[in-house]
Amino acid sequence: MSDAPDLNFDIDALFEHLFGQSDQSPGEEEMDWVFTFESNDLDTLEDIGELLDEEFNVHLQENTEIFDLDSDDSYIGPPTMTVVHRGALTCDEVKTLVARFEELAEQYQIQYCGVDCYDPVDPEEVFGWLPAEDALWRLRHWTDSGMAENEELPWAFLVLAPSLDDRDEMLQSFQDRDYADYEVFEEPDDDGQYAVCLMMEGRNNEPELGSTIQSIVGIAEGHGGKLEGVQFYSREELEMLYGDPEEEE
Repeated sequence: MSDAPDLNFDIDALFEHLFGQSDQSPGEEEMDWVFTFESNDLDTLEDIGELLDEEFNVHLQENTEIFDLDSDDSYIGPPTMTVVHRGALTCDEVKTLVARFEELAEQYQIQYCGVDCYDPVDPEEVFGWLPAEDALWRLRHWTDSGMAENEELPWAFLVLAPSLDDRDEMLQSFQDRDYADYEVFEEPDDDGQYAVCLMMEGRNNEPELGSTIQSIVGIAEGHGGKLEGVQFYSREELEMLYGDPEEEE
């Protein structure tokens, strides 16, 4: 049996692992601290999630696939809840949260599975248009942080065409392929390109997003255009961040 400390539970060892050989000191930079719980009682996890939702980012996953590294087999584990706190925390502050969550787990008779830590996504990257590869990675990161597979998620795609005529022909091709929810920008950007923003109800499914990206790229390139970027915004969020195209006309 290994004598190595369990970093999910040994907070001192976790901090030594994170900062022991680093110039960075605890409490200096924000990180995503992910606390995990399990229970066969999904309703109880949902009740606890509602209690914590205003203070933390909470994700529930009803079905969790667990891989056995020794046999390469997998099985479905119990429902899981992850509680994510983004902050520049010291060791003592993490221990305080752990003590709180352990007490909560005991009170509700669920299992506390420990804490993990990740570098947060750059806030500037969150709001900008993502290259296709980064968008796929974003889904992977969210899944690792506790977002349920196939959870509903808006998808948005910014596509550029070199001229107004190319934009109109490209838009018709998108319509022919049942891309029915979109906005067009009548004014060119600084490089003289014309934009179309496609929107759809997607989900946290990396292969499906990948195949959709391939479809959009194929149509765009067929008209001299390109996929500029991908994001996970609803129509309302796009209008809040970039304005309503109709108001710009």
